[in-house]
Amino acid sequence: MENSNYASKIDVRIIVSNLDVAGLVSKAVDNVHLEKDYNIVVSSIIPTTDFEIAKKVAEGADIILIGGYGQDDSYNMLFNDLKTDFNHIGLFDYNNVLFESEEVNAELAQKEILNSIIKATLSYSLNLINIHTLENKLLKITHNYNNLLDDYNQLIKENEVLSMENNDLREDMNNLKSDFSNFKNRFEDIHTKDFLEIYRLDELWSETFGQDLADEKKIVIATNKFKPENILVGQGFIAAQSRNQAIEWLKIIKTALIFVEDNKEELKKELSSNTQNNPPEAMDDYDSPNTFENFWD
Repeated sequence: MENSNYASKIDVRIIVSNLDVAGLVSKAVDNVHLEKDYNIVVSSIIPTTDFEIAKKVAEGADIILIGGYGQDDSYNMLFNDLKTDFNHIGLFDYNNVLFESEEVNAELAQKEILNSIIKATLSYSLNLINIHTLENKLLKITHNYNNLLDDYNQLIKENEVLSMENNDLREDMNNLKSDFSNFKNRFEDIHTKDFLEIYRLDELWSETFGQDLADEKKIVIATNKFKPENILVGQGFIAAQSRNQAIEWLKIIKTALIFVEDNKEELKKELSSNTQNNPPEAMDDYDSPNTFENFWD
């Protein structure tokens, strides 16, 4: 019979030395009603002394009984070959079924079969309990291991993210260092430079002289020509180190404008007279006299 037919029962297989003993064991098994009373099935009685045959037929059994005169060499060899973590091997001792006349006693054989099977079943059951306990522990350990593995994988992912963020931060920090270095090189001498304050040209002119600015262009031309230190004029603004300095320059410009306007004709005559007395010479632009009338006439 196949072991799968007795999935819910304890499968017992008995190995004996010859057919006579096999017949005696078969009758004893039938008389003790193992399946009905104990949920035990003797699925095979194997009359053989061939180890290979015994191993093949006994494979997969829950309990294996080996017939013999005590735990002799044959028993020990079969035990070593057939024993696994999931079965139990017991001895069906011929010494307990013989009369003093060496004849086999059927009643003794029946008792020995029953005792051997029950003893082996108890040992097998205890072994199953231990196995199930170990299996439960193994399941818990496996579950804990899987949880730890999940945590480990999650930590690896988080570490990869943190590593990428760290690399980005390092790159940003290096960029900031580079920008700071450039900024430092560019402005390291800024404390030695004078800052200019900016004012609206028309407003400052009006506040200073009480009149509207008539011609901004002339102020720009004069400033660009004479290039006073720390004075800039253009686009409607005047820049200077202070308000007073800007006002002083505007006063100079206004005075010059008044002088030029009041003496315009006389300056033209003088310039014309100088031109007649002295033949013109080739002059570069920078050789022109710094007279205000030349700026805008």
